[in-house]
Amino acid sequence: MKNIWTLTSFEFKRTLTSKMLLVYTLIFTAMYVLTGILFHVYGADSTVVAGYGQSFPVEMLQSSLTFTAVFIAIYVGEVLIQERNNGTIKFVLLRSVSRFQYYLSRILSILLFSLLLTSIMLFIGYVVGISFFGWGDTFVFYSVVTSGWHGVGVTLLAGLAFGFAYFIFGLIALLLSQFIQRISTLAMLMGISTLVGQYIIIYDQVKQYAIYEHLLFFHINLFEKSFSYSVTSFGVLIAYLLVIGTAGYYLFKKQDLYV
Repeated sequence: MKNIWTLTSFEFKRTLTSKMLLVYTLIFTAMYVLTGILFHVYGADSTVVAGYGQSFPVEMLQSSLTFTAVFIAIYVGEVLIQERNNGTIKFVLLRSVSRFQYYLSRILSILLFSLLLTSIMLFIGYVVGISFFGWGDTFVFYSVVTSGWHGVGVTLLAGLAFGFAYFIFGLIALLLSQFIQRISTLAMLMGISTLVGQYIIIYDQVKQYAIYEHLLFFHINLFEKSFSYSVTSFGVLIAYLLVIGTAGYYLFKKQDLYV
């Protein structure tokens, strides 16, 4: 357990100081500011937001499907493909670290990264939203109309759902990364998959079982669908976690890493 925590914490600390995270933050800040400007210049019809500072962060979560997916894939590539290509993975595994411990630390790193990206999005959303619209008297998110701390709670719950869905997407990228040699290739494939995946979810028979449905709507369906629907969706994501995580570890265990 100590080895897993050491590997995970090291990777997370490295991520906090990475240029990639800074670029992501700057791009999202620009995107959010542009949304605020468009709202003021052209009105509510030009954007997806209602013009309330306290609901701006959660409203903007859905605006980042492909962009966030690509960043998740780049991160996955850095924590596995880059280490494999550079040969540094051998130095880790030659120490008292098993392949199971190493792979589990990669999974936990992706979880923390997904939650970190979501936290950054929400933080930027509050700063930009309040700057352009003020706090306001009302929180509006689809059918949820409230205010104050209850609105903050809704935002945080939606953020957790959003981050968890992208964590599962990251596990899919982690599985595929074992067959791909270049980070750019993985990022391109995962980005394209989000564009294609949006056509898959038009079919009601399969959409609740497709990861792209959850990337787009899991954080919304928590408040718009029935409790049983949300439980089923969460169960689907857990099934993804167990199946893809197990399959990924099995493949990683069988790989010839010259260790």
